[in-house]
Amino acid sequence: AKIYLMACSQPLQDVATVMLETGMRPSEVCNLKKSDVNFEQGYIKISDGKTKSARRRLPMSDAAEKVLRARFDKTPNEYLFAGGKDGKSEKPIIKLNNAHNGAVTRAKLKPFRLYDLRHTFATRACEAGIDLVTVKDLLGHSRLEMVLRYSHPTETHRFEAMRKIEAYRKTG
Repeated sequence: AKIYLMACSQPLQDVATVMLETGMRPSEVCNLKKSDVNFEQGYIKISDGKTKSARRRLPMSDAAEKVLRARFDKTPNEYLFAGGKDGKSEKPIIKLNNAHNGAVTRAKLKPFRLYDLRHTFATRACEAGIDLVTVKDLLGHSRLEMVLRYSHPTETHRFEAMRKIEAYRKTG
């Protein structure tokens, strides 16, 4: 993730950071308005979504807050990720595919989709011990089964899980 982010141009770097820190969909990040961010209470309001679960209040990590605060002060209009060549359009960014593909190439990474950053968030959340119901709610999924598609435990995490089981057995 660090190598990818270093290879990203703006505004992709900020979009990708917010995605990695919150699990938001690319379209949710790009459509963020100033009125959707509550710095005092530390959350982002997602008003649009195809399901009730997709519409949610999402806590901000420190890194996501830092990115959004910087954009909040610089944006000339309501959209935090305004489109247009100069980033001053009255409409949000629509696509970041070219910037994303360029970053992947510059970082010399195996091709992946921008949307896959949600998978990274879900995997990290699960590896951090966050329960699946909470991960589901953070991602804005209506069904728990969707989380299973998104979380991909690493080999290291599986070995650590086995060490925890062994340690538990020794104390029991």
